[in-house]
Amino acid sequence: MSTAVIDFDTTSARREGQRRPAEPVVGRPREQAPSVRLTRRGRLALVVAMLALLGAAFVLVGGAADSTGTTHHAAAETVVVASGQTLWDIAGTVAPGEDRQDVIAEIVRLNSLPDAGAIRVGQPLYVPEY
Repeated sequence: MSTAVIDFDTTSARREGQRRPAEPVVGRPREQAPSVRLTRRGRLALVVAMLALLGAAFVLVGGAADSTGTTHHAAAETVVVASGQTLWDIAGTVAPGEDRQDVIAEIVRLNSLPDAGAIRVGQPLYVPEY
């Protein structure tokens, strides 16, 4: 809240026999616009509205991914691990003309195995088609 300095020139008015002026001579303050205060509920509503607008912008700008209709992975077939069988044996059976190290690496990748020795009897394995 501001204060105004009001200075009435009373001495000259008394000498001349006039009444005091009704309006101040100096210092009428400007009227200030009332300040806006947001309550906790108002701030929450403002944040929710901004997040809704941001979400709508992402939905409008982003689009669905287009599919080309082609597969992006190697074709694979399933082989069940037999007793005493290793990945070396399976790689030799699946791709006899290929490098067994490369085939084993592909089998490990296709099946998300931690290493080449992490297979067990009866486990189905995806193997690449060559």
